[in-house]
Amino acid sequence: MSADPLTEGIASPATGPPLTGPGVTSPSLSGAGRRFLSDILVELGSVSEKQADEAVQAARNPGQTPEKVLVESGAITEDQLARALAERYGLDHIDLTEFAVDTSAAGLLRQTAAKRYLAAPVGFADDGALVLAVADPADSLGLSDIAVMTKLPVRPAVAARSQIVKLLDNLVFMAEPAQGASESVSTVIVPPDGGAGEEPAVGPAELVEPAPEVAAGDAAGERELARLREELALALVARDEAMAKLTTHGEQAASAAERERGEALESLRLEHERELAAAEAAAEEALRAERASAQQALSSLRAKHETELSAERDKRIAEVEAERERTAAAIDAERERNHRELEALRTRLTEELEEARAEAASAPPADAGRVAELERALADAREQLELTADADRRAEAARAALAALRDESERQAQVHALSERELRAEVESLRAGLPEPSNK
Repeated sequence: MSADPLTEGIASPATGPPLTGPGVTSPSLSGAGRRFLSDILVELGSVSEKQADEAVQAARNPGQTPEKVLVESGAITEDQLARALAERYGLDHIDLTEFAVDTSAAGLLRQTAAKRYLAAPVGFADDGALVLAVADPADSLGLSDIAVMTKLPVRPAVAARSQIVKLLDNLVFMAEPAQGASESVSTVIVPPDGGAGEEPAVGPAELVEPAPEVAAGDAAGERELARLREELALALVARDEAMAKLTTHGEQAASAAERERGEALESLRLEHERELAAAEAAAEEALRAERASAQQALSSLRAKHETELSAERDKRIAEVEAERERTAAAIDAERERNHRELEALRTRLTEELEEARAEAASAPPADAGRVAELERALADAREQLELTADADRRAEAARAALAALRDESERQAQVHALSERELRAEVESLRAGLPEPSNK
């Protein structure tokens, strides 16, 4: 698979020297990437197996996850959850109460972006990568945005959410842009050549009249960006509908398999009881042989059911992961195209700005009609910038919906695993209920 320009700036512990210092814990569990967070918490000793099973049971309601139940009930702390997340994604864990934060790193990022993605710059790795303390290591889009903004590879490390929020209020970040026409654009793209902040050397009088022309051009680009974001929102809605259909189909298949299993077990139990009643007068060897035959049939049915259940679970996990990757790839491709289009628009606006300045310099001072036209264009540009800000908020809501879908998929997988254990326990109970051979 080729490297994606929006994600290749995200470093991992394996791509550079390890982080060291007080408060840093490297991942230590093998194979944690394919395991549930509740199981990782049990292996780390944060909770017992009984507490984990109770949390999975309590998280059957939509909008709940086992780890959220454990944090809200006080069974684990946010720092223990952050340690489990770090193991799950193979990242370093940072305890910000002990880690020596390099406050100069915050000067590379604006506070609005840091709070939006809940990511705190805490220092630099030995290879020059920017170390970010994050609460959600799965938010690759946010990490990609920060890599573009800072023009540095970023290396995520997991920390407790409350610690990050407290640190963000105390760090000194890059100065926010002044209120004006360029504010919305600066939150979407950072030009790679850094030329966005450079202005030609002109006098104060020359900077007043060309500004409305620039704002009008930016408004056209912002309208196109708003349209593209609406298309992205529609694609996300279609993806959610497909996921809902897939979930419904999986539940129906599991319900049908459960009914068939129950009918088969009931039929087998009744048949065994009839045969046992008819063979009461038979010899002990005949009764023992009949019991062995029934146990073998039950074991075969149990093995078949476990195989089917495991295959169905793996299939559902693979489909969800494939859908998630396709959606992330579509979002990344759309973002990259927006970057290219805005760069082309910026170049064209620069040329138009130069032409407008030349025209303004040669125009008569008393051209009142031209001034009125520029003022109307400025008013239209401000209105379009308001619409662009609203489009940014909708895009942020779509990103939050994607994170909620990821949590819901994790919760459904854990509930499915718990149901499998309950079915196994029921089969064992039925097997134990078979009568023992009589000693006559």
